Amino acid sequence: MKAAQSFLNALRALEELKRLGIIEDYAVAGAMALVFWTEPIPTYDLAVLVFLAEQEAPIVSLGSIYQWAAARGYPVDGEHVIVEGLPVQFLPSHNELADEAIEKAATLDYEGVAVRVARPEYLVALYLEPSARTSKRRERAAALIEAPGTDRSLVQELIHRFRLEPERWGTDLDPLRS
Repeated sequence: MKAAQSFLNALRALEELKRLGIIEDYAVAGAMALVFWTEPIPTYDLAVLVFLAEQEAPIVSLGSIYQWAAARGYPVDGEHVIVEGLPVQFLPSHNELADEAIEKAATLDYEGVAVRVARPEYLVALYLEPSARTSKRRERAAALIEAPGTDRSLVQELIHRFRLEPERWGTDLDPLRS
């Protein structure tokens, strides 16, 4: 199966998960989200931030997603569900920034399929979180900041509100410098 078709089918699967109530909402994030905002870069998987359906257990579980995958014959490989040949990593929202990224995601069209995509300003902030801050992600953040349509004032507001300022990094690298 061609990569573009695998991507399209994986996007359809996300909408199915939402329609079935397995996830409440989602936003494509990670490197694949860049396809919608700036120049695409090679990547291994589709990273998806998700709000999981209400769970009774105190520990977050992807069990319902794995059950859905098994029922459709989608294998699991490590942290990925292989959906139509494409590794998909389901990332339960882990903090207020991720919550807001999902809530404010743009609904875009990809070859006739509606897809929720984290806005570029939120991707920048997510890339600058301490747990995600690598040189590769700082480069992605810088590319997104320069992309047409990115609201630099919103990026600065998110960085400030979620305490992601460069002085907290232990380096003088600032992806917002002009």
